[in-house]
Amino acid sequence: MEIMHRKIQRRTAAVLTLCTLGIVALGGRLAYIQFSAHDMQGHDLVASAVEQRREKFELDSGRGDILDRNGVSLTGSKINGIVVLPVWQQNLERSKINELALLLNTSTEHILAALQEKTEPFLLRLPDMSGNKRAVNLTPEQADSVRKLNLTGIYAKEVKVRYDDLSVARHTIGFLGEDPNLVANTWGGKYPLDEKIGKMGLEFQYQEELRGLGISRTIAYYSDNYDRPINGLGIRESTEQNPSLSVKTTLDHDIQSSVEQAMDRYGMNKGAVVVLDAETEDVLAMASRPNYDQTEPVDGDQYPVNRALKAYFPGSIFKSVIAQAALETGVVSPTDKFECPGYIDIGDGRLNCWTKHGTVTAEQAFAESCNVAFAQMAMKLGRTEIDTYAKKLGLGAAVGLKSGEQSQFYGEDPGSVFLKEGSSDRFLANTGIGQEDVRTTPLQAAHLMAVFANNGMAREPRLVESLHTPDGLLYKDFETAERKQVIDRQAAYQVKQWMSEVVSSPDGTAHILAKAQFPVAGKTGTAQTGDPNANHQWFAGFGPVDKPKYVVAVMAESATGTRATEQVALQIFNALPKP
Repeated sequence: MEIMHRKIQRRTAAVLTLCTLGIVALGGRLAYIQFSAHDMQGHDLVASAVEQRREKFELDSGRGDILDRNGVSLTGSKINGIVVLPVWQQNLERSKINELALLLNTSTEHILAALQEKTEPFLLRLPDMSGNKRAVNLTPEQADSVRKLNLTGIYAKEVKVRYDDLSVARHTIGFLGEDPNLVANTWGGKYPLDEKIGKMGLEFQYQEELRGLGISRTIAYYSDNYDRPINGLGIRESTEQNPSLSVKTTLDHDIQSSVEQAMDRYGMNKGAVVVLDAETEDVLAMASRPNYDQTEPVDGDQYPVNRALKAYFPGSIFKSVIAQAALETGVVSPTDKFECPGYIDIGDGRLNCWTKHGTVTAEQAFAESCNVAFAQMAMKLGRTEIDTYAKKLGLGAAVGLKSGEQSQFYGEDPGSVFLKEGSSDRFLANTGIGQEDVRTTPLQAAHLMAVFANNGMAREPRLVESLHTPDGLLYKDFETAERKQVIDRQAAYQVKQWMSEVVSSPDGTAHILAKAQFPVAGKTGTAQTGDPNANHQWFAGFGPVDKPKYVVAVMAESATGTRATEQVALQIFNALPKP
C-alpha cells in the first residue's frame, strides 16, 4: 500500500513539473512576442495590431468594370458623394449642420438622422421626394461648398459606386461580399479573408480578372478600443494603381433597361426574360425577378436566383421539339388531321386539352396548341426519337458558351427531358406537351427559337465578348461559336412557318403579338405546377420572320390571373431597335 502511495506521489510531482514548465515556456513566448518579436511567419505583429484598429471607406475598389457591348459600365458610376467617418463627429457644430442641410436642400433632422445610422465609414444617403434613400450626388459647386464648411469627419469626395439604384442585369452581374470560406475553399486563401469578392454571376465567374492586384483608393482612420481616434494617426487617403481587367459583355444596356421596364410594368414579380441576337446568339438582355439590392443581397439565408438559368416545366414550348421530330421522321405531315373533343383517353386515364378544337390539321394544332394532337404525335414518335431531337435542339444540357473549362453563365441548370425509366403511352403523351420530366431554362428556350429562326442552324449563346486592360486595350477575345446544322433544314423551315401562324392567325395563341413593329413568330406555353391556381406561363419567339434579328423568351413562374407573358414580349419587341 505504501509503495503504491509513493508511486502516485511521484506521478503527481511529474505532472505538476510538466505543467509548470509548460506555463513558463508559454509565458516566455508571450514575453518574447510582446517585447522583442515584430515579425512572426512573415507578419509584422505591430503593424497587424495597428491595422485591426483601421477603419476605411473605399473611394474606388480598384476592381475592373463589367461593361455592355458598347462600353457602357454596368458596375460603376462616379459621383461627388459625401463620405462620413462617424468617429470624428462627436462635436459637430449645429450651425454648420444647418448650412449643410440648406446646401443639400433637405432638413437638419434628416442630416442628423443619417449621420447617426452607422458606426463605420459610409456614404451619406438622404430621402428623395418619394422617401427612398439615395446617395447624395453633389454638383462641383456643392462639393466646393461642403469642403469650405470644414466639417471634421464629413468629406466631399469623388466616389466610384459599383452598384446603385439604377443598376440593371443584377442577377447576371452578381454581387460582392465578404466570405472567408469562399476565399479559403475556392481561391485557396490567396486573398485577405475580409476582402469583398464576387459571390454570384459574372462577379464570381471572372473574380480573378476583375480583381487584379486588389489595390484600392481609400480614406481611413485609426481608432482605439473605445472607437476614439488615435492621436497622431489622423485621417489618411491612399491611392494606388491596379492593373485589373474589365469584362466586356454582349449585353446592350438600353435593351436590358427596356426588358426590365416591361417586366415591371406588367407586374412580372417572379420570372425571367432572355433576348438574343438571332444570328450570333449573343445575349442582348437577361433579366430575372424578383429583383434584389446588390449592396444588401441576402434576404435571411436566401440568395438571389437567376431564373433565366433555372429549369422549369416548359409546357407547350416543347411542342416545337415534337413538331420538328414528327415532320423530320415522317410521322406526320402538315395536312394530317386530328380530332380533338377536348380530351384524349389513354389507358385508364384522361389527358385534357385546354379547349375543344374539333378537327384540326397538324399546322392548326400547333398554332392553337392542341394537347390531343401533340400527345398522339409523341406516342407515335416514341421515347428514343423525342430524346434525340430534344438534345439536337439543346435541351437536357447546358447550352451556354464556355470560356476554357468555365461556363460564361453562372449556375446554368442543364434541365432534363427524361429522368424516369419507361415509355408508356401516358408517359410519352405527358412528355409531348412539356410535362412529366421535361425541364427547360429560359436561356434554352431562347436558344431553341434561335435554331428555328435560322432554319436548323445552331450556335452556343454567348454572354462575354472580351477582356480589356484599364486603358481599353484588348486582352482576350471570346469568339462566337461555330454555326452547325443540327436539324433538317426543310422541316425546320416548316416549323418556322407554323410558328408564324401562332401569331398571325386570329386563332393563334399569341395573336396579340401581331401588333409588334415587325412580323413575329413563336410559341406559347402553359405548364402545370401542382397548384391548380398557378401555372408557369411562357412565350418564346423571334422576328422579323423573313430575316430574324431578335429572339425573345419570356417566362412567368407560378403565375396567376391574366397572362402577361405576351404583353411583356410585345413591349420588348416594340422597344427593340429596328433591324
